[in-house]
Amino acid sequence: MLRYEDIKDISDGRKYNEHDKTLLGTNGCKGCSHCCKSDMGRSIVLTPYDVYELCRGTGKSFDQLLVGFYIELSMIDGIVLPHLKMDEGCKFLKDERCSVHQYRPGICRLFPLGRLYEDGSFSYFLQKDECVINSRTPVVISDWLGIDRLEENTKFINKWHKFIQLEMKKVNELRDMTGFEVKRLKDLEEKYLEEYAQAIEDYDRYNELGCEEYRTAKCEEMQENSEDRIKGIMKECLSIFFMQPYDTDKDFYPQFDERMKTGIKRLRELSF
Repeated sequence: MLRYEDIKDISDGRKYNEHDKTLLGTNGCKGCSHCCKSDMGRSIVLTPYDVYELCRGTGKSFDQLLVGFYIELSMIDGIVLPHLKMDEGCKFLKDERCSVHQYRPGICRLFPLGRLYEDGSFSYFLQKDECVINSRTPVVISDWLGIDRLEENTKFINKWHKFIQLEMKKVNELRDMTGFEVKRLKDLEEKYLEEYAQAIEDYDRYNELGCEEYRTAKCEEMQENSEDRIKGIMKECLSIFFMQPYDTDKDFYPQFDERMKTGIKRLRELSF
């Protein structure tokens, strides 16, 4: 989930890389599960790698995780993405401890770090006032994350971030174009609206409804068609990257790269 605050207002003001140390050590969070029990809303957004890991760790499919209310789908930053269901805390929390700790999502691994995306990559920043444990000790960020093949995972995160930016761009382009067309239709003088109806071979309907009722109907139809197309785009992206099962016995990254080729191809094929 993207945040739009000034980084100086939510962090210690520094940018870190994976080799840096910062105050992350919590002594294993002993006696504390505050963040896991909190209503975190839709903030624990899942990447394809997160879903692969959760399926690998739980033996459940993406659909089973949805049906079991471990995760859910929501509109996030203008597109539909999966996230942990956190309105009553995390369902993976058992006896005050994370039952999928080895397979936990990237945002859980990061916390209380965040990512700052700039110039095609990202750095880390330490969020202040997020973790309730005050007496934290310095830890190297790569050790804190505990991700195997971190360099390859970083490349994946950058690819995924760029893809969802492209998806958001396509969705916004379609909404903007539809808004422009609806405004143009609303502003058309009656004689030009009649010519428009003739040009698209819809003149019988124009005569049947009359000018203003036809104008209203066409504007609503444009907006409905646009939203249907947007839903189709988002559904296809969800299918490519999440709903089609990954083979958890095989390496994730080659599987993701093949899906990325398909996803980019489909978005580029869209014509507005």
